[in-house]
Amino acid sequence: MSLEPSSYNSTVITPEDTDTLYDDFDELDGDTESSTASLTSSIFHYQYENGRRYHAYRKGEYVFPNDEREQDRLDLLHHIFLMVLEGELFCAPITQSISQVLDLGTGTGAWAMDVADLFPQAVVTGTDLSPIQSPWVPQNCQFQIDDFELDWNFSYPFDFIHARNIEGSVRDHRKLFGQAFDNLKDDGWFEVDDVTVGIFCDDDSIQRAPNWLRWRDKLIEASHTFNKPMGVSQNYKQWMIDAGFVNVRQKIYKVPYSPWAKDPKMKELGMYQQAMMLEALDAYSYALFTRVLGWTATEIQLLLAGVRKEIRDREVHCYSRFYFVYGQKPSSPGT
Repeated sequence: MSLEPSSYNSTVITPEDTDTLYDDFDELDGDTESSTASLTSSIFHYQYENGRRYHAYRKGEYVFPNDEREQDRLDLLHHIFLMVLEGELFCAPITQSISQVLDLGTGTGAWAMDVADLFPQAVVTGTDLSPIQSPWVPQNCQFQIDDFELDWNFSYPFDFIHARNIEGSVRDHRKLFGQAFDNLKDDGWFEVDDVTVGIFCDDDSIQRAPNWLRWRDKLIEASHTFNKPMGVSQNYKQWMIDAGFVNVRQKIYKVPYSPWAKDPKMKELGMYQQAMMLEALDAYSYALFTRVLGWTATEIQLLLAGVRKEIRDREVHCYSRFYFVYGQKPSSPGT
């Protein structure tokens, strides 16, 4: 089993990298060793804004923070995804015969590590702009610093490519879906799972949440201006079909934003979703609202105070939609 770097645009982060950082960030002499040391060091020169920490590699491409608060939120969201799928990690019909798995925008690496445990015979590669993954990983799991919006240069194809929570992180979805298609083996699967940015309601209680609705509208407006739109998960199925995938399937799950539902499972999901959402407000808002809309931190705080009150109101029967979309690359003619 080889864990060699599979993309020459990427940097592999090992446990040793997190313990020993290089100081020659500003001085390059052109040789490979110094260049690698400088790149490794520069990845950890984070950007700080409004009390939150953001990635350094390809600065500004990702508008969400990468600090410990955000890592905790991402791990909580991973738990919610597991609850929605009743313990499953994906919807695609993946078999034990797979040997190469790619996780795009891996975040804390929780999904990649769980899949590596599930398929010990496979090599699982997670890519992300931030080196925030744990150094304690299964032997068949590796993480690389990379931007999945750049041209891919993997040296081998994958059996399964997975992406999750990519709304607001993609400038060109058709390019992304096309690159996933091109980097799959015949009969391989591509799956995109996302919580779409939206507030859905089956009664008129949404009228009790004017701040929340305004926040959603401004967030979507800012993301479109930034050219990495949110609220687009409903398009994934068609984009996958357009990219050439077959056997495309879509599953949509409702998840309450608070414990307002009577069903015990939905009530529990709502409890976790509420905690995750209350933490997500800062993470989603500050960079986009300040950089794109020109808001001040005080203006953001005033709006979010109203949103938090409405999220805690159990008379507001709103829910989110979790999208699970997967498709298969067809066999080449004559095979």
